[in-house]
Amino acid sequence: MRVDPGELDRRIAIFRAGTIDDGMATVRGEMGEIGRRWARKRDVSDGERVRAAEQSQEITTRFLVRSDALTRTITGKDLIRYPAASGRFYEVTGTKESDEREDALEITATARPDQPAP
Repeated sequence: MRVDPGELDRRIAIFRAGTIDDGMATVRGEMGEIGRRWARKRDVSDGERVRAAEQSQEITTRFLVRSDALTRTITGKDLIRYPAASGRFYEVTGTKESDEREDALEITATARPDQPAP
């Protein structure tokens, strides 16, 4: 599947924790924005959630983005904020290539509507 630029109509922000060297160890620091990308957003349907046996108040969403030097580094340690400027935070639960040409990545993420942002 080739990415149609017209499908990427939502702006997301990617957040990652920096590292702090306290002289004894390197520890995880505060989350900070490392970039913004255009994405397609698709919420997972209730039917998919039932088949996957999810029983929580989580919103599971899939974001499709163009593959680039930043998006290829996204891991489960990162957060996605949608909308980018002031939206809900989603915890990344997985990433995968969307096609054989490696020009797109699908990011699966979850948000808890009842929890405040980190």
